[in-house]
Amino acid sequence: MNTLMQIWEYVLVFVMAAIPWVEIVLVIPLAIASGLNPYWVTLIAFIGNALPILIIIAAYEKWESWRAERKRRKELAEQESVDLQPAELQSTELQSTELQSTELQSTELQSTEAQDASEEQPSKRGKRGRKIWNKYGLPGFALLAPAVTGIHLAAVMALAFKSPKRPTAIWMTTSLALWSVTMGVVSYYGLGWLDWIR
Repeated sequence: MNTLMQIWEYVLVFVMAAIPWVEIVLVIPLAIASGLNPYWVTLIAFIGNALPILIIIAAYEKWESWRAERKRRKELAEQESVDLQPAELQSTELQSTELQSTELQSTELQSTEAQDASEEQPSKRGKRGRKIWNKYGLPGFALLAPAVTGIHLAAVMALAFKSPKRPTAIWMTTSLALWSVTMGVVSYYGLGWLDWIR
């Protein structure tokens, strides 16, 4: 029963590390503080955090092409619906639409501009991420990501900033390895130091 409980605790470390926004910075110290083996905690947390990153990187290109295809189909469908209307009906509708649009144009323009402005406002994390990206590039972004934006979001942002997949995967996993080892060592010796003080 004791062995089964230990396995369950390590599975929990893996799952918690894999969940976005629950970073290794939190999972590793808590797991080591609960008495789990620091070596296995660090390794399992690294694998749990790296696996979703690699899946995100692999799936991002397919997601982007799906979005582009969906947008293209939507525009094509809108264009076809306009083309299918009879010419007389189109001209009558066009005249009535022009009258209505001149009346509502200023109102719509203001609401559209306000909506576009609100949609284009990046989040606080997004602003920080862009600032770091502009200053340090992919290596600096990846190395600071666990502390600044979270590694999962950082991978998506790096790909959105048009970083190639392979360097993104290499830098993100390297960053995770460094952060995992650092957090494991600091947690282990930090807890040992706290025990020594008592």
